[in-house]
Amino acid sequence: MSLPVVFKPAALAEFEEAVGWYEAQRPGLGEEFKLEVKATLQRALTKPGLFPRVRGGAQRIRLRRFTKYAIYFAIKDDVFAVLAVFHGSRNPTELQRRLPRQAK
Repeated sequence: MSLPVVFKPAALAEFEEAVGWYEAQRPGLGEEFKLEVKATLQRALTKPGLFPRVRGGAQRIRLRRFTKYAIYFAIKDDVFAVLAVFHGSRNPTELQRRLPRQAK
């Protein structure tokens, strides 16, 4: 499946913050995180039906290397929307506020 990938503003901010944090831990690690996110998005784009629905129309795919992270996404109007790049130790209430309540 070849859909345009669009990051919602909050998801883009989370992604950029994580890249910065990893880069501060070790030079080059932020770039490795970026590549992992890109590979994970490619997996989701290839077979989006494989990943669990978690709320409404949102689905979740976990990163393989950075195992505490998951990407939450929804496909609507021929767009692959990244809703969150979420670290598992964060408050889940923040995530729930951003995911759709029901499938549209």
